Formats: sequence, C-alpha cells, structure tokens
Amino acid sequence: MACGAPPASKGTPSVLLVTIDTLRADRVGRGLTPAIDALAQEGVSFTNTRATVPLTLPSHVSIMTGTLPPEHGVRENGVHRFDGSRPTLARLFRDAGYTTAAFVGAYVLDRRFGLSDGFEMYDDRIPRDPRAPARLESERRADQVVVAALKWLAGADASKPLFVWVHLYDPHAPHAPPAEFLKTAGHRAYEGEVAFADSQVGSLIRDVRRKVGPDLVVALAGDHGEGLGEHGEATHGMLLYDSTLRVPFIVAGPGVQGGTRNDAPASLRDLAPTLLARAGLQAPATMTGVDVIAGASTDIYAETTYPRAAGWSPVRALVDDRWKLLSSSGPELFDLSRDAGEKENVVAQNASVAAAMRTRLDRIFESARTSPSATPDAADRLRALGYVAAAPSGRTPAGAPNPRDFISAWNRFEQALSLTASGRSAEALADLRTLAASFPSARVFQASYAQALKDTGRTPQALQFYRRLVSRWPDDATLFHGLALAARAAGERVEAMKAEQAALALAPDDPNAHNGLGLLHADAGRAADAAAAFEQATRLDSNNASFWTNLGNARRETGELAAASTAYQRAIDLDPRYADASNGMGVILVQQQRPMDAIPFFERAIAYDPAFHEARLNLGIALQESGETARAAEQYRKVVGAAPAGSREKRAASELLAALR
Repeated sequence: MACGAPPASKGTPSVLLVTIDTLRADRVGRGLTPAIDALAQEGVSFTNTRATVPLTLPSHVSIMTGTLPPEHGVRENGVHRFDGSRPTLARLFRDAGYTTAAFVGAYVLDRRFGLSDGFEMYDDRIPRDPRAPARLESERRADQVVVAALKWLAGADASKPLFVWVHLYDPHAPHAPPAEFLKTAGHRAYEGEVAFADSQVGSLIRDVRRKVGPDLVVALAGDHGEGLGEHGEATHGMLLYDSTLRVPFIVAGPGVQGGTRNDAPASLRDLAPTLLARAGLQAPATMTGVDVIAGASTDIYAETTYPRAAGWSPVRALVDDRWKLLSSSGPELFDLSRDAGEKENVVAQNASVAAAMRTRLDRIFESARTSPSATPDAADRLRALGYVAAAPSGRTPAGAPNPRDFISAWNRFEQALSLTASGRSAEALADLRTLAASFPSARVFQASYAQALKDTGRTPQALQFYRRLVSRWPDDATLFHGLALAARAAGERVEAMKAEQAALALAPDDPNAHNGLGLLHADAGRAADAAAAFEQATRLDSNNASFWTNLGNARRETGELAAASTAYQRAIDLDPRYADASNGMGVILVQQQRPMDAIPFFERAIAYDPAFHEARLNLGIALQESGETARAAEQYRKVVGAAPAGSREKRAASELLAALR
C-alpha cells in the first residue's frame, strides 16, 4: 500500500476488530506479542476478560451480537447456525452507513454458519482437504488472511467509515509456526504461533491506519484460551477453567485514554456494545452486554455443552469479582482472590456463596433458546424410509459424568482424530475401538470409530456399525450421512440412497448430504439429477471445491460444457491445487477440440497428485491430439507401469500405446 500523509480526521471513526483464535490472556505481555502489547499501552486492556464458551463459532456469535449462548442459541461448532435473530455488529454498522468487510481464517466461521450477516464482503475462502471437505479444522494462515484484507482495503471507498473484522486462527491446534517464530518462542509451538499471529497484527494495524487516518478504533480479543495440559485438558471445549476462558480484550482509539487497564471482570459479550459506544451508536436492547469502558460488567457467564457429544454432563460457570462457580455433576467453587489457578475447591466451606451463585446461574440459563429439532414432517419421512423416528437426544441423561473426570480419555480421542486427519486412520483405529467400547454413550467416539473402519477399508464392519448407530441415535443427520457413505462404498446403493434421504429429512440444508445424493445419482447414470443435487450442495456451501468439481462433472455428462467449465473454474479459484478440477477443465478443452490448451491443466493435476492416473492418461490423449506422439507415448507408458492391474486407465493406456506403435 502506498505511503503518504494519512487522511484528515472526519469525526466518524472507522472500526477494526481483530480476533485471534485460542489466545490465552497470559501469553500477552510476556515478550511474545510486541504489537498487541503496544496496542494495550495505547488504550485500555481488560485483563480479567472471559469468553462465553471455549469454542470458536459460539464465542464469535457472542462477540458479534453482545449476547450469551443461551440467548443467541449457538452452542457448538458445526452443529448450530446463527439464525440472524439478533442484530450483529456488522448489520448495525452497515445500517449506520459503514462499509463492512470480514476476513476469516477458519472453516468453522464459514458463511454457512451464519456470521456473514451484515457484511458486504465476507472472505471465507479456506482451502479444504479434498478427502474431508467438511472438516471444521480447515484453516488458512494469518499472513494470507491479512494479505486478503489489505488487498480489499486498498480499493475501499475512503469517504465512508469502515467496519473491518479480521480473524486469525493460527494459535489453534495443530501448532506449526514458521521456523523463525518457533525459534523466537524457544521452540514452544503454541507460543510460536502466538508470536506469528502478533506479527501479522502489527502489519495489519499499521496499514489500516495509513488508509484510515486518526479516526480508527481498534479492538483485539482472543475468542477463548487453550488448556495446554492445565487441569488435564490438552486443548479446549470440554472444561471451563480459566486456562480456556480468560482472553485478552483491548480497545484503543479516539476517546480511549492511553495506557489504562481495567482488572474488573468482563465478558466477550461486552465487546459489541463497547465498540458501538466508541462509534457513537446506540446498542440495541437485545444486547445484554455492557460498554465496559463506561461501566463494569457483572456476573460473567460461560458454558460448554460440548461434553454431551461424549455422553458427559455440560458445564456452566459464573464469575464475579471474587468467586467462580462451576456447575456440572458435582459443583466446584474457587476463591479467585487467593487461588487464581483454581486448584482448591472450597464449595464445602462456602455453601451459601455457592447456593446464591447457583441461583443466579440458573436465572441466566432460563433464557436458553432451544435448538431446532426434527419436525413432524421429518419424522414422517424417516418412517417412510424405514427408520424409527425419535425425540432429539440433545438433553443430558441423568447421572451423566463430569467431563473433568474423563479428560484424559478426551485427550486420547483428540490424538486419534489428529491421526485420522493426517490420513493415518490405521494408527488411530485401536484407540478409537477402545474408546468406543469404554464409552458406549459417547456418540462422537462411536461415529469416529465407524469412520475409521471405513477409512481403513473395513467397509463391511463400518456398515454394520453405522446401522447400529442410526438405530440408537435416529435423530442424528451426520450418522445417516456416514451410513450412506459406508453403504455406497460397500456397493449397497439402495441403502445408501435411503440413508442420504434420511439425513436430508433431518437436516434439509446439509450440503454434505446433498453432495452424497448427487454422487449416488451420478453412480446410477442420472446426470441431470446429480447436477441438481450438486447445485444444492454448492448453494449451501459455496466455498467447497469438491462440490463445484462434482457439479462440473455432472454438467459435462449432460452436455452443458459451458456450465461445466464455469463450475470447474470456480473450484480452481477456490483451491488451485485441487487436481480433480484441473483434470475436469482439461477434459472440457479436449472435448472442445482445444487439446493444446488442455495440456497445462492435466500437467497441473499430475503435479499436485502424481498418482492421478486418469489425469496422466488424459494428458497423453491431449498430447497425441496435439501431434506430440512421442510425449503421448511416454505418458501412456507411465500409466501402464503405475496404474492398478485391471483398471480402466491401465487398459486404455495399453490400447492407445499399441495403436501408436
């Protein structure tokens, strides 16, 4: 961005909000974060701030709406979607004449989960693993997010105030910081990613100030912390100790006294009304947070319902200026004035304090919104497909254990998931089998074991396991989708179709189920039906390169080459390394009698996936049709030598090579 004199003050401040995923409060101010520390010196740092929930999506919904999870209804990543029923910061700033833009670093904040509401630009282009495009942990690095934000900023209308949200995901596990930042952090990977994120914060703030000038309010916050082994928790989401709740929260800009700090308790739901006040805007009555620069927050509430996935009890927390109550199956009370590390449970000695806090906690929880469940129509459709409908099972069964007592099992499960995410399901299978057997009520353990069975080629066992799971939990759309995938892999097309239709009866807006339905139609040669299903999938998840590629394949089968080309190009724009899309584009060009133009696409596909035998065969055909028979023969020989025996590619390459001879 060009340097020069910054714009003169226009009176109406622009607002930059930076959220950093998984950033603990105690990692700021220790030499790792010079840019964040400088911002704290300029403005006010709320050093006693807690997240409303230690999960990315619900925490950000609280940040954007100024409300608690029981009020906005989003409790877990990937399970719930913000429905727009509460006004967001973006909507309020847009309605006040601001230009609004967001740039996020993780798929868990994809627009399909609802937070794009009010943003005129919502950049959520996150590269996805073609083997698991729905994986919530897909991310892009902080430097890529910042480059995208600054590129947009360079062309933004400087005559209007801006509201820009930039989300950096890097401190989230798995931790793999650039080498220089790993060294800076003493080879501690989490701290290295914190340092890397801070370096990008510095670049971002500097360039935004060059664009905007003196009228800029900057707010920075973590969305939740990270366990790092404290209280036995390796990551976050299961427990509500301050290792995963306390986060930095800083506001700087016009009217904010520099170098101040506020140690009074604050909540991330206070961020939205605090920012609106700095811009001179009135917070709506629906925002239950407060402007913490003008006055203190009271009764800091937090929750996690995530333990229900393992059949364990949810946890709720209430914090005041001295005490912290954790409510689950077995309460814990901590006197934070002398036990900041939450080591000593003093509930027995302070029963009246705990009872009073529990009453206040229950009053907050009574505002809870129920999440949408299967409608009577969905139940009828399930019965018509041969499945027994059931009431939603989101409620916690009586006597469910406290997740703190089984956190080591959860850590073991997360390690197994890391293996499966890296394509090493065989190494995770034994642990997943043990966990599934030890915790029969843990739906997530059961489903992950079934998935690992399928991934390791144990398709019959996976199919039988999924059948048992949907019988036990017939309200879970993801289990029906898993059953459909296993049935398709086993060649049970009729069962796969029924299971995918059951998933859609429960979750009509599930893009993965629509994509699965499309694949089943394509298997049966129903290209038009497949295209319709893939259209739905891309409408619901427009950033998924595999869905666009599938749509391109279906459109190519129906003879709609222009539409197919558009779909392939969309996939390539989303993920230039997606080999299937490049191969599909090359096939279109060959069909259009443009083999020379097709060659680079096939070469790109092979470069990204050297074992992509179909693309290599197609490259040989394009070379042959371009008159380069020697190079074509070379590609055919490579296919013959590497493709599996009996495969279509091996047979075709042999025949084409023989014809050339």
